[in-house]
Formats: sequence, structure tokens, C-alpha cells
Amino acid sequence: MNVIKRIGKILSDRDTNPRFISSLKKVKEADLVAESINQQLKELEKKMHQQAVNL
Repeated sequence: MNVIKRIGKILSDRDTNPRFISSLKKVKEADLVAESINQQLKELEKKMHQQAVNL
């Protein structure tokens, strides 16, 4: 995600195509969603592991 932020900052400082900047924002949003999903999956995995240990 930090890479997307850096690229966006570099390109927004110059005269860049607004559609390209918009697409970078969408990629950033998708990256945030993916990060959230991964975190939820890790939490579920921990719960399942704990349940398996308790059996």
C-alpha cells in the first residue's frame, strides 16, 4: 500500500492525467479492502486453531 501512496504522491505533484490519478485511487481502495479481508481471515484462522487445540 505504501508503494501506491508514493506513486500517487509523485504523480499528483506533476501535471498528470486525472483519469490515471483516479485509477490509482481505486487501486488504493482495493488494496485497503484486500488488507481488511486478510486481517479478518487471520483472525478466523486463529479462532479455528484455538478451537482445534481445545478439542
